[in-house]
Amino acid sequence: MKEMTDYAQSISPAVYNQLKEAVETGKWVNGDKLTAQQKADSLQFLMVYQSQFNDKPDHFSIAKGGEIHMESKKVLKSQFSDVSSSDVHKLKL
Repeated sequence: MKEMTDYAQSISPAVYNQLKEAVETGKWVNGDKLTAQQKADSLQFLMVYQSQFNDKPDHFSIAKGGEIHMESKKVLKSQFSDVSSSDVHKLKL
């Protein structure tokens, strides 16, 4: 785990964002799919990186210091209260 922490401290935010996008979409930048092992390893690395540098965590993520950060429903509603109905896209599945 020490090597992963050291590596997390050495990468740029741009590389972190590319890795985060790959985990979210399941594809690398070049379009190749992540294997299950790559996704698991990358997700673990993202959590290590976030625990080191995430000063402004999303509604559910790892905050700096390694704490899980979750916003309350009330806070989330207030953050999205200024979104107009024209900004919302609904899909029928």
